[in-house]
Amino acid sequence: MKKLGILVLLLAFSGVSCAVNQGGNAEVVVKTAKNNILGYSVPLFPGFKFVPERSFVYESGDVKMGRFVFVGQAKVEDVVLYYKEVLPQQGWEPVAVSVFGKEAILTYVTPEQTLNINLSRKGSTTTMIVQLGPKGEAPLGPPVNTGK
Repeated sequence: MKKLGILVLLLAFSGVSCAVNQGGNAEVVVKTAKNNILGYSVPLFPGFKFVPERSFVYESGDVKMGRFVFVGQAKVEDVVLYYKEVLPQQGWEPVAVSVFGKEAILTYVTPEQTLNINLSRKGSTTTMIVQLGPKGEAPLGPPVNTGK
């Protein structure tokens, strides 16, 4: 139920964030929130530039989450190798790392948070989408057989 609530919040906020990010000070708000949410626990690949107009944040009480977009010139393989080395040093446990051609998806967790890094390369530009939010809870007990 908690996962569903977070998903609903993310979907609802993604529609609102587009409107919020159109304002004059929205870029400053998103940059400040990026620094507060990512902090030092998620290092950024050197040379990548933040794209605030494609990013959004959600903060409510203790819940902080965001989707941050960055672009750079590095190869996907180099970025993957960097995060495979650096993130465990910051306390992140790898869940899955998938590389397929010019794209990759990395998923890491801490006891409190989930981190997804999506990479894609077009031409000489690599886009990195960093999504960070609270770690969801697994359902209690075995799955329920619905008879279907």
